[in-house]
Amino acid sequence: MLNPISAIKLLYQLENHPEPLGVSQAMIEQNEQALRVQLPAGLYHYLLALGNIASLNSGFNHLGLLPLERLGDHLVIGKTCDNDGVWGIHVDDLKQLNPMVQMSRNFDAIEQSEIHWFDELPLAEFLLAQAIINGVNGGLKHHAQIYDFDGITIPQDLEQKLQSLASEITELQQPHERYFQAEDFGVVMLLGMDESIPNAFMIGSQNEHKFNDYIHQLAIGFAN
Repeated sequence: MLNPISAIKLLYQLENHPEPLGVSQAMIEQNEQALRVQLPAGLYHYLLALGNIASLNSGFNHLGLLPLERLGDHLVIGKTCDNDGVWGIHVDDLKQLNPMVQMSRNFDAIEQSEIHWFDELPLAEFLLAQAIINGVNGGLKHHAQIYDFDGITIPQDLEQKLQSLASEITELQQPHERYFQAEDFGVVMLLGMDESIPNAFMIGSQNEHKFNDYIHQLAIGFAN
């Protein structure tokens, strides 16, 4: 199973971070007691190791911010940047080693029975995917985004270039999203797809030299 904590520490260069990276065990367990649930081990250890980093957990999408809440039969573990969706884990799945994280876009329905949940990614993969999404949207020191509204802004062969320059993180692949990393998570990239056509590209790194180098190699013109 993928280890998101080690990959995220590499990506955000956290090995020698001077401040506490995680929240306290007491805070986590108080939240568990209040909700009468036991968090999945992967989420518990994530919060202990990385739950106190704002750029990682609350700069764009919100993830793992205590106190967690319960919504019907789901433990809510995150919310989208536009407050239009939430992510949760069904309480029956909390004891699984790597439970499925689901999303709801109508979580505010008046009737609980009308709330619909859709599978997104297993927890470990979800945590890494969110770290990359938050990173390329401002959480990393160097980041850029480009969107293709005219069909010519993003090179049509960008996927092939990414395959030659970086490694795809296949565990995170979604129907409309492809994730890539290079130089042991020194640089990460997110490619949005409409069918087989790229329609969005994002890149991020803590290292300015690596960031500029990959933009140069990919020959993409980002607006200043």
